[in-house]
Amino acid sequence: MPSRKQIEDTLRTHFEAWNAGDRERWLANWRDDAVMADPVGGPVKQGRAALEHTWERSFQPGHHWRIEPVFMQICEDQAALHVRNRGTIDGAPVELDSIEIYWVDDAGKIFRVQTYFAPPEGRTLDPFFMPVRGPA
Repeated sequence: MPSRKQIEDTLRTHFEAWNAGDRERWLANWRDDAVMADPVGGPVKQGRAALEHTWERSFQPGHHWRIEPVFMQICEDQAALHVRNRGTIDGAPVELDSIEIYWVDDAGKIFRVQTYFAPPEGRTLDPFFMPVRGPA
C-alpha cells in the first residue's frame, strides 16, 4: 500500500508535469499498463500508447489545458479530487470542473483513473473522449 505522502507526491507530479507541458515527466508518472476511464462512459483507454494518445489529443493545435486540484481526499491507495480544468478548444476558452479518482501503486505510479465530467454547454468532445452510447 502506498503511503499518503507517496500519493500526494504522485499527484503533485501529475498536475505539475501536465501544466508545464512536460510530456515525458507526465508519462513517467504512470504505469505502462494503466487504465483510463476519461471520462467514465467514454472509451476505456489502456496502456502506454493510450496515455501518449491522451496527451497528443489534449494538446493538439488549438487546444491547451491547465488543471488545478481544488480538493483532494485520500483513502487507501486512492485519491478522489475535485479538479478545475481551464483551457482552449479550437482557440476558444473553456472551463469545466471534474471529479477524478486515481489509484496509485506501491511504487508511486498511477495505474488507474476514472474522471467524471461533461463538456461545457454547446461543446463536443474529441471522439477519443466521447461517451459511448448504446442503442436507445
